[in-house]
Amino acid sequence: MLKLLMNAGPWGPWSGGTGNHNQKPNPEQKRTEQQNSGRQSPPPPQQPKINPEDFFKKLFDLCKKFSEKAPKSQFGLIALGLVIFWLSLGFYQVDTDENAVTLYFGKFYRTTIPGLNYHIPYPFGKVIKKSVTAVNTEEFGFSSSRRKSDGRNFNAESLMLTGDENIVDVEFQVQWQIADIKDFTFNIVEPIEAIRKSAEGAMREIIARTPIASALSDGKGKIEQETKDLLQDILNSYQAGVRIVLVQLRRVDPPAQVIDAFRDVQTAKADKEKEINQAQSYANDIIPRARGESAQAKEQASAYAQEVVAHAQGEAGRFNAVYSQYSKAKKVTKKRIYLETMEKIYGDMDKIFIDKSAAKSGVTPYFPLSEIKQSKSADSQ
Repeated sequence: MLKLLMNAGPWGPWSGGTGNHNQKPNPEQKRTEQQNSGRQSPPPPQQPKINPEDFFKKLFDLCKKFSEKAPKSQFGLIALGLVIFWLSLGFYQVDTDENAVTLYFGKFYRTTIPGLNYHIPYPFGKVIKKSVTAVNTEEFGFSSSRRKSDGRNFNAESLMLTGDENIVDVEFQVQWQIADIKDFTFNIVEPIEAIRKSAEGAMREIIARTPIASALSDGKGKIEQETKDLLQDILNSYQAGVRIVLVQLRRVDPPAQVIDAFRDVQTAKADKEKEINQAQSYANDIIPRARGESAQAKEQASAYAQEVVAHAQGEAGRFNAVYSQYSKAKKVTKKRIYLETMEKIYGDMDKIFIDKSAAKSGVTPYFPLSEIKQSKSADSQ
């Protein structure tokens, strides 16, 4: 039985020979070897690639030969049953969210997809299955599970130096998936540790380029995206077979020892900005109003100047016209000017006329023109 197994392995004789050590050499072959002894020996043949189908075929032939030699042997039936049971151990199921790699003698053979698959069982073959759709999370500076926090120094993970030489306490998480199960299995010895070290290094590099004011306010989205891109480039250079899904900042604060003082400074800066905004708002209100009033005063002064100039020009023209008439008829012009002047002076005054000659005839010399004028105006209304 042992001799048959040694001479009928799945890839040739297990001993590396021809499988029949007692066979006499062929004379023709011996003559050919003697002729070629002086020539350069050809290169050794390459090791054939492992083929499971050939293995099963040779194993089946071995069982057939053994059953023919001892068809009624109880030991042979037991051995055949054990072989069949051992072969049945090679069936394995790959779930829909998984991929698997098949190894023969510790060497990669192929990648298997979801479904029912088969491999040569242990100790010749081995199957490694990994989920390629599950999203794995690595936490830095904090832990959502007590079991994962054992032995970790959170301060060493989270304290980082910014671009303006300040220190910030950063808590973040990285989510990743397996993109290539072959690279993930064979190219890095400790995948989880490699991802953690790479993620921490990438975050420290991006924080070292960023001022503290940006890291604490509106620069978080930019930090997350740049860290994700840098981390993906690092893992690609390792051929780690990992795809980064998300880098998320959970908290970015100054260190706990100075956070109170830092908040006081931030409050003072906020008050400063508030006062500046209020002053700017007041200036934006008062300056346009003052400019409007100034423009209005200028317009009024300009209109008044035009009015005065036009009035003066009109008076001058009127004077020239009167003077022209006066030079032609001085007496008539004098009398007209006198009457116009008296009319202008007494036009709005209360007037009472007393006739001295009427007193001799017994009539009261009193004539109230203003009262008569007022009574006429009242009757007309």
